[in-house]
Amino acid sequence: MNGQRKWITAAVLLLAFAAVKLAALHWWTQRQPAAVEVAACDIATGCTLPGGAVLRFAPAAALQKPFDIVLDGADGAREVSVSFSMRDMDMGFNRYDLRRDAAGRWSAAAVRLPLCTEARHDFSADVAVDGRVYSVPFSAY
Repeated sequence: MNGQRKWITAAVLLLAFAAVKLAALHWWTQRQPAAVEVAACDIATGCTLPGGAVLRFAPAAALQKPFDIVLDGADGAREVSVSFSMRDMDMGFNRYDLRRDAAGRWSAAAVRLPLCTEARHDFSADVAVDGRVYSVPFSAY
């Protein structure tokens, strides 16, 4: 009987942990800002975000190859990051914080796209500039 009580206690604790984790996940997702979709553009030559900043990948993003991210024209920004997503697919945590150089250009070097196990190529770069998120669709091969 004592062994059964231990199993029941362990099960109750695991269920309580799962409930707390789900509540925390729900709270976190509700606090995330809604993304503004940017019209399709050529990410290698530059995509203009609302507000005039231009996002560019150099060289063009490719699967399993590093590339650099550059954001020009976000002079007043205090914080810039980019993460990658796909519609209806969890890509895990893959945020890259961009750093500002002396000329005011934001960049991150040697960035890699997250691996997609379904061989899809339809990515979105989710660019967060001081809490505002812009979703830039692009393809990578």
